[in-house]
Amino acid sequence: MKWQRCVDDSRIECATLEVPLDYGDPGGARVGVALAELPARKPGERLGTLVINRGGPGYSSIEYLNQIVAGQVRAPWDDRVRDRYDIVAVDQRGVGRATPAVRCFDSDQAAAVFGAGVPLVPQGPVEIAQRTAKDAEFAADCRQHSGSLLDHLSTATVARDLDTIRAALGESRLNYLGQSYGTALGAVYAAMFPQRVGSFVLDSIEDPVQTTNAAAGSILSERMDSDESSQQVVHEFLRLCAQGENCAFAQDDPWKAFPAVLASLRAKPVTLTGPNGVSVSVTYEDYVHSLGEFVYQPVMWPLLAAGLHVIYRAQLAERPATAHVAAPADDDFSTPYSGSVQPPFYAFTCNDTALPHFAPAWWAASAQRATLAPDFAAVRAYETSPCAFWQASSTDRYTGPWDIHTANPALLLNNRFDPATPLPGAIDLAAHLSGSRLLINEGWGHIVTDKSTCALRAVSNYLVSGQLPSPGAHCTPDVTPFAS
Repeated sequence: MKWQRCVDDSRIECATLEVPLDYGDPGGARVGVALAELPARKPGERLGTLVINRGGPGYSSIEYLNQIVAGQVRAPWDDRVRDRYDIVAVDQRGVGRATPAVRCFDSDQAAAVFGAGVPLVPQGPVEIAQRTAKDAEFAADCRQHSGSLLDHLSTATVARDLDTIRAALGESRLNYLGQSYGTALGAVYAAMFPQRVGSFVLDSIEDPVQTTNAAAGSILSERMDSDESSQQVVHEFLRLCAQGENCAFAQDDPWKAFPAVLASLRAKPVTLTGPNGVSVSVTYEDYVHSLGEFVYQPVMWPLLAAGLHVIYRAQLAERPATAHVAAPADDDFSTPYSGSVQPPFYAFTCNDTALPHFAPAWWAASAQRATLAPDFAAVRAYETSPCAFWQASSTDRYTGPWDIHTANPALLLNNRFDPATPLPGAIDLAAHLSGSRLLINEGWGHIVTDKSTCALRAVSNYLVSGQLPSPGAHCTPDVTPFAS
């Protein structure tokens, strides 16, 4: 493994590590895992290497590190960690700058064209049939473009890659910080290599115990309760808006106006005109999909409130309203299939979680859970619907045992109201990781260290000194939406 200055930023060094495509055939074909290293600022006080995984699965950890260094996003550590650790971001096999990466189309433009007009949240038999047909075609295109790579993409295999990386870095134990899916990867590594666990930080817990030990025929949103937890976050949005000081939607009586907005959108779209004079038709499907993204980031809630106010007033007046038309759309999720994250997300998710190969299971699950999560049952269900047709099968899956005794205790973090990784999953994983400590941030959204200086300080204390928070410790978020 040879390090050289990265093209993106001369402060970061890049390398590629070749690993076996199939650990059952270590002398066979190999694939490249991409690494980027930010050296410790005080090498004389160096504590070791900290490997980071941004999650997804499918987000580029290297791009994340670049953004941290450029000051575009908040680092999940403070200066003490930056001074004393080499930070190594890993784009796991099939992801980002890894070679090869999962591909399902010849180009981004082809992906966008393929997904154009496909319902993100299908409503009724016609749209369900349309989405089902496209899911099947998408899975076939992924197989055609990525080939046998798809058969060797699992969290267990990536855990083996992490251990290979650990050895290549000259570390006797792996120091690791994983977020979202990165926490599931960390848990699987801890289960497979418990005596090689160093300092482990798992932020926003995707509990692999829940996802692997589940009822046959269930889908991922059922196993994780991500639909119900998203609904709970919306409940919190409405509560905070109604009692807040600067929520634009508060004047409309949010508890009554919110369901009225969605009911009206189900009946017919609403037309909004942007400041440039361009009109946009907002459908129910578009809106609940955007809502599913808004709940991740409370910093965006004032924008959500302003948009709801405009839509509600336009519906009452039964005429177009002028507004800044905006949504927190992630380019990687603007259609069911486009963007750099989607192909590897499906590849790992479909291989890891033994989902049904029966397309009606997704609609049945969303219908069954509509009472628990009326606005999100279908949104969260259909995030994994291509798995019904996925044309790959990994033989390297880790499904337990989950009673894990590691060489060092891990630090787990979770927000009280997290739409993607609900708190019960964190509580469950903490119970399976012997000696671990769970720190709860009494706030909202996804990724704790993005939202709480208290939590960020606790992470840094742990990484630098091994100090865990007190049992039952809690943090508070830096910002309470609509409080001032």
